[in-house]
Amino acid sequence: MSPDQVKARIQEKLGAGTEAEIIDLTGTMDHYQAIVISPSFDGKIMIEQHRMVMGTLQPEIDSGEVHALTMRTFSPTQYKKYIGG
Repeated sequence: MSPDQVKARIQEKLGAGTEAEIIDLTGTMDHYQAIVISPSFDGKIMIEQHRMVMGTLQPEIDSGEVHALTMRTFSPTQYKKYIGG
């Protein structure tokens, strides 16, 4: 699964306004880092946000196609605070 495919899946499944940046950490297309900003995270704690992202890729995680995924997740409000805005 390419970084663009991971990005498209996350953005599609989490809905309108979701932005994702995906980095292939090893060049093997199975270890990724994701930064995801989504309105669907509003009112959710970090573990809930992470579960939502993991859920978008569960078949690929189960099959081993995606071996590792590290992430930072933010609602738009959280992201504004994070970047100092």
